[in-house]
Amino acid sequence: IGDIDDFTNIPSQNQAPSSGPARSNLQLLSDPAGVDFKPYLVQVLTAVRTNWLSVIPESARVGGPKGRVLIQFIIDRRGGVPKLVIAEPSGTAAFDRAAVAGISASYPFPPLPTTFKGNEIRLQLAFTYNQPK
Repeated sequence: IGDIDDFTNIPSQNQAPSSGPARSNLQLLSDPAGVDFKPYLVQVLTAVRTNWLSVIPESARVGGPKGRVLIQFIIDRRGGVPKLVIAEPSGTAAFDRAAVAGISASYPFPPLPTTFKGNEIRLQLAFTYNQPK
């Protein structure tokens, strides 16, 4: 889910979907085991986008360098994040730091859906800066 490519537009809190220089999308990498994770993922993405948009570098707001950061992370049953890695850095340290900070400032996340019997889910979140749609 997100606002990159053909994903569903998800606005951050009190904000229209991004059509400008900074966009994001979230993918569930784990087997959902028959559980509809979309409402949960919307909550995660909304929280992260709110925090990320508050810390992105000024250069990303004014059409500066381009970049994309891929972050992979785990959310455990209680909403904690026991592991977070930069799977693909952007080449701009400030962009990478902002992406990590957006996630770090957002947890603990809500607990996983009670209908999901697993202990954790793996997610990948892409943050893009100044890239055309």
